[in-house]
Amino acid sequence: MRRCAIYTRKSTEEGLDQAFNPLDAQREACEAYIASQHYESCGSGDRA
Repeated sequence: MRRCAIYTRKSTEEGLDQAFNPLDAQREACEAYIASQHYESCGSGDRA
């Protein structure tokens, strides 16, 4: 089984204070693609 890492980024901080923000949407889209390909996600790291 292939393992995949998820990397999300946003060039500005606009909208990051929302409960569901663009980074969440990117992560969910990546997780859905990984699952559709029968790969394994090794997670995504959060940067402080």
